[in-house]
Amino acid sequence: MSAARSDPLPLDEDGLPLQSRIRDGAESTALNVVSILRETWEDFRNADRYFKYKAAILAAWAVLSLVGIGIACPGTPVVTGSNSALGARLVIGDETEHPAYVLSNESERAWEDVVVVVNHTYRAAISHVEPKAFVTITPKQLMGDNGKLAPFNLQATEIELHTKRGSVVLLEHGQMR
Repeated sequence: MSAARSDPLPLDEDGLPLQSRIRDGAESTALNVVSILRETWEDFRNADRYFKYKAAILAAWAVLSLVGIGIACPGTPVVTGSNSALGARLVIGDETEHPAYVLSNESERAWEDVVVVVNHTYRAAISHVEPKAFVTITPKQLMGDNGKLAPFNLQATEIELHTKRGSVVLLEHGQMR
């Protein structure tokens, strides 16, 4: 048995193997691109100063736009937790004087008859939360026993979510679950 090919490599119409033709084509394309860039640079250098000012303004606008978009894009939430059973995610706001808690329904099914229990004492009820939607809970919305309102600066250490489909503890002893 021999390691030699039984048939020679196929040649194209020029009589060269396909690999060398591809390499030659890539080199030719690269040289053409370099030539076009050189000509463009020379045209720019020979242009009048007003054209150069316009080009500088356009470049500055493009840079500022990209920086603005980068700054405006939202980052990751400060504190998040997720539960796969209900698809619940809790996001806690940064403001300590006026706390806010965002419950996000990341599942494909709506939540029905939702009750949020904070610190085992205060409750907020929501009839329906659509899939991929969120609800913001503030102390103003929380009611305790006998209709007692929650203090405006209530800091949650325990948060439970109860729905028709089940329940989940999202915050326990101040820690995400």
